[in-house]
Amino acid sequence: MPAFTSRTQKGSAFRSSEPDQLKLLYGVDGCRGGWIAAESEPSMDSVRFHFLSSIRPLFEKSGPDAIVAIDIPIGLPKNEPRVCDSVARRLLGRPRSSSVFSLPVRQALEGDTFSDAFRINLEQLNTGISKQTFFIMAKIREVDMLMTRSTQRYVREAHPEVTFAQLNGGRAMLHNKKTFVGRAERMRILRRAGVEISEEWLSRQRSSLPRGAIALDDMLDSMACLVTALHIRTGCSHALGRAGQEDARGLLMEIVTCDTTLEHKAHVKEKNNAGLHG
Repeated sequence: MPAFTSRTQKGSAFRSSEPDQLKLLYGVDGCRGGWIAAESEPSMDSVRFHFLSSIRPLFEKSGPDAIVAIDIPIGLPKNEPRVCDSVARRLLGRPRSSSVFSLPVRQALEGDTFSDAFRINLEQLNTGISKQTFFIMAKIREVDMLMTRSTQRYVREAHPEVTFAQLNGGRAMLHNKKTFVGRAERMRILRRAGVEISEEWLSRQRSSLPRGAIALDDMLDSMACLVTALHIRTGCSHALGRAGQEDARGLLMEIVTCDTTLEHKAHVKEKNNAGLHG
């Protein structure tokens, strides 16, 4: 089994576990009180977990040669919904489509209360926001403040449920991720993607992270994002959404996910090349 470790990193104290941090991959998911980041080199031989109270140090220290796949919206709507969200919902179908939240316009991020944010969004986008969206708006704002067009070259939006579906031949997960059977279903997909993992092992890793801050499904989501980052690194990914759809700041509004068709073609090509030189 790959060597996995868990640790807590706070604020500017974030340090990569590898000396050549520019080559690293990160899969990031929001959790209570911060973020959970799964970190690995492209070989996936060693994966480490970090709890981060702020995402800024990871963005600043990972560097443009790293790949960060994060489960948070990047690129916010102005006067029309994001196409990538509609595509993701259609891909997942019910009930997993509910994991793709309707997003706020950028002005709504300044709303102090749910009522304020709902009203601003209704005025700008002709639709309100859900309570679930409001609860993650602080994290959306945290990432949005750091994003630029150049940062987006290596920090990409991912969606764990979309990744799990893509790795499962386009079929969405059947069970809720917070249940034992739902976690087992997702771990089977991760194992199929080359990540050795079990419920017992996952619980042991969580025990060294802040108590109560991170759920087991948060860790699974971060690992799904890590697999997405690996696919981006190897050129076996594609983006959901309308090509070139940008927000008011020029950020692409797209969800990047694994492309198993491209991955298969790459493996066939590698095998053929090995045969030619064998």
